[in-house]
Amino acid sequence: MKSLRNAITLIVVALVLLSSSSLSRPAYVPVFGRFAILVHDVSPGYLPQLRQITAVIDEYGLQNKTYLFVIPDHGGEMPIWKYREFMEFLEELRRKGYHIELHGYTHIGDEFSCNVSTAERKLELGLKALSYLNVTPKYFIAPRYSLSRDALSVLLWHNVTVIGEDFIYFPNGTVEPIYNREYTWYMPSFLLPYELTSAESAYANINGTFFLSLHPEAVNNKAGMEFLREFLGFVSRSGLG
Repeated sequence: MKSLRNAITLIVVALVLLSSSSLSRPAYVPVFGRFAILVHDVSPGYLPQLRQITAVIDEYGLQNKTYLFVIPDHGGEMPIWKYREFMEFLEELRRKGYHIELHGYTHIGDEFSCNVSTAERKLELGLKALSYLNVTPKYFIAPRYSLSRDALSVLLWHNVTVIGEDFIYFPNGTVEPIYNREYTWYMPSFLLPYELTSAESAYANINGTFFLSLHPEAVNNKAGMEFLREFLGFVSRSGLG
């Protein structure tokens, strides 16, 4: 078993080095440092899963490295301000050091592949929803990373930094390549050794900021949660640089 693990490690390291060279040297983003956790789809419908995820993050003291991307009105049927327990949960996390950010508005379809007026309206509604938590988001992830040029211009004009799948867009017009990966999308158990080795190798060999994306429910199976515990332990031992 150990020899198999060593073989997997060598193969994955080679693949990581090859892929990192194709990313035009992912940027080191000073505001995020060496490592950041991006939790997508934060909504009342996933409250039990979010409690499980944040409990693991708390174990490793990575609250300040975690960015919670909230859907203000998931599916057009879950306005966050009507869910007291969820709002209290977010407020508790904010006090611990978690960052509360914005993830679209309803998350229906590619809602931010839209014109300027629609983007303005949805952003305004999203900002109003987060104002109930006394939060003004600094960062935005579009649902499915789908974003029109018009919507991007609206967000940047409002001084919101946009995190994409492979790039980060700053209000000053700067665009940087990033390493942003999700290893735990309904991960089957047999893939756990490979995904864990891949993530550890990437973290050790990529000089830029390492963004770890997570989706509640998708990560909340046995293999996903084991990955999260082992990888966060590895990051904590390695240092955040």
